[in-house]
Amino acid sequence: MIPVHGGAPLEGVVVLDLTEYVAGPYGTMMLADLGADVIKVEPIEGDHWRRQQPVVGRESRYFIGVNRGKRSIALDLEKPAGRAVFDRMVPKADVVVVNHRPSTLERLRLRYEDVARLRPDIIYCSITAFGERGPYSGRPGFDLLVQALTGMMDFERKVERGVPVGITSFAPADLSTGMYAAFAIASALYRRALTGEGQRIELSLFAVGLAIQYRPMLQLERYDREPRERMLAAVHAAREHGRTYEEMLTFRTGLGLQRATAPYYRVYQTADSLIAVACLNNRQRRKLCEVLGIDDPAVQGEVFELAAALPAEEHEAKMRRFEAAFRERTTAEWLQRLEAADVPAVPVLLTEEVFDHPQAAENDLFYTLEHPAVGPIRQPKPPVRMEPASVGAPRPAPMFSADAAAILAWAGLSEGEIAELVRGGVVRLPGE
Repeated sequence: MIPVHGGAPLEGVVVLDLTEYVAGPYGTMMLADLGADVIKVEPIEGDHWRRQQPVVGRESRYFIGVNRGKRSIALDLEKPAGRAVFDRMVPKADVVVVNHRPSTLERLRLRYEDVARLRPDIIYCSITAFGERGPYSGRPGFDLLVQALTGMMDFERKVERGVPVGITSFAPADLSTGMYAAFAIASALYRRALTGEGQRIELSLFAVGLAIQYRPMLQLERYDREPRERMLAAVHAAREHGRTYEEMLTFRTGLGLQRATAPYYRVYQTADSLIAVACLNNRQRRKLCEVLGIDDPAVQGEVFELAAALPAEEHEAKMRRFEAAFRERTTAEWLQRLEAADVPAVPVLLTEEVFDHPQAAENDLFYTLEHPAVGPIRQPKPPVRMEPASVGAPRPAPMFSADAAAILAWAGLSEGEIAELVRGGVVRLPGE
């Protein structure tokens, strides 16, 4: 369990990864980046994410992006022979991660009780969409549905064609769930090293989607209960009368505060491109006003009051003053002035510009891994650096079932047994 000096933190830890799509694979990829030997046990036809706009064969950008550093075996757990192979793998593993619905776990005998019989001190992590109990427990679910059900989508207040749209630049519930899973697994491994106990870990996209919303999901009941109930009553009445979502946006609480902070935490058009400013205290807000030559009584003193919010007409006039000021100079000119005043600001980059940005280059945040099918892959390094330990998987996402023979041999199967499994369609070898 304890890595050698200068080795990877999770060197020697074996993870059986039975997850697909995003949340589970992202979490186990984090474990691979920390040095764990992550064995991706794929369905006999492969992870569904492989088939999402594949580039070559069964290799897609989606799969490659969340499976770095793993080994792959395609194993049919629906067949008794496939399940027998898995049962031989579990005693040699430290961690098992699944992301199936409860009914599927029961049918495949992949519940905690089933796995713990094979290794009592196993670290078992189950990821579901909505949790293992409650009216939604048996439903399929993905990131967009969790954004909708947790209020995340509504809080964004981004509307397209009359309805709210989700966060699409990344999958917040999926990726956060993967991070929580990796965090919990690493913690469980540490506890097992101290006590010898295994752990059953349970988490869901829904639970994580609530947990990461530290601001909208925080209700101060003494102050928030009455406005919340009043707003909900107005919304329910509006729904009964067929009002649209856009019409109901006016019932949202907190709009005054959002209008008040808007000039100081947003993107502006400059004379040649875009700039983002983010002032989260009145000292920074006053400095921004000084640089722009704008007077704003709302940012005097050190406390930013909700009462400082302006009526809609005055707010719009204030916003126009800020917008007009930023259009007078280029982004580079504004950045120079704002940096001199210690105002937080950066240019708004296109995705394609980020790869070669000097800040990324100076911090060595990208690296290139050679993939056998798609060639060089340039992608962000793990954001964590450790010394003297090393972090970062040295190989890209695995080809489909590329490591089947080696994994089966590791599990104790003979060449004859492996050949029989291949003939029976229980396992696939590379190229099949």
